[in-house]
Amino acid sequence: MTESGLTIRDKPNFYVTEHFMYSDFICPCCDTIKLVPGFYRHVSMLEQLRKRAGFPIYVTSGYRCKAHNAKIAGEPRSWHLLFATDIKPENSDQEKLRILYEGAIDLGFTGIGRYNTFIHLDLRPNAVRWRV
Repeated sequence: MTESGLTIRDKPNFYVTEHFMYSDFICPCCDTIKLVPGFYRHVSMLEQLRKRAGFPIYVTSGYRCKAHNAKIAGEPRSWHLLFATDIKPENSDQEKLRILYEGAIDLGFTGIGRYNTFIHLDLRPNAVRWRV
């Protein structure tokens, strides 16, 4: 909340790419986002992934403050504390998740986790992939 009682989601918003807005990446509990080195590269790669896939991608988690990360039982050293995204296609369709996972590898995301209903993406220094 801001002093006016409005959150960033209530105010005019701006696109950072053709399909993604800054509000897609903010922490839901404190309306904060960190524009860390790599933020624009990450979001640009996400836009490329969206265009290659040919279907909408929904960001379910972007930046998380420590309090929100703890509240949702996130990893204490989660990349979301710096910047990462969890994405999913509509209805978490398994074939579309496969397309997103393979596309993320091709585009050069270095932290890629495939879960049953979403894909985690980050740009950590050393490549790591996992499946849950």
